[in-house]
Amino acid sequence: MRWHYRDPLLVWLFPASYALHILEEWFGGFPEWLGVVSGGSGLPRGAFVAINAAAWIAMVAAARAATRSESAGWLAIGIATITLVNGVAHLLASLVTGTYSPGLFTGVILYLPLGQLALLRAWHQSPAASLRRGVIAGVLVHGLVSLVALSLSSGVRA
Repeated sequence: MRWHYRDPLLVWLFPASYALHILEEWFGGFPEWLGVVSGGSGLPRGAFVAINAAAWIAMVAAARAATRSESAGWLAIGIATITLVNGVAHLLASLVTGTYSPGLFTGVILYLPLGQLALLRAWHQSPAASLRRGVIAGVLVHGLVSLVALSLSSGVRA
């Protein structure tokens, strides 16, 4: 049986994988690594917690809405897009810097397959407008969060 892109089991795997990803980034030293590769002082640990706590809560709310309403299905697509983009970003960052980008393992093992599965399902199952809205929202949200983290790491106000 094919999973639907809004299938609760699939959608709820995203917040669970995000929790594991946050742990890998925390214990792997992502806030400090970001400072090393960006030439800044690093992302303050408090900011790392605040950003990820807010993002995880937003993801849970989006997952809940997406699994309950077809009209909110674009939120599942947005979550999948953010996850896929983040997994690719960790992989590229590791390749470009020649270092371990904390979050790489969960990014490759969890984020890439989950994001691809959900987006492939959405490609075939969602209305075109929902697919477009979700992908655009996901890319924009990931970009915004990345810019905020980089600004805080370099000491520049976002």
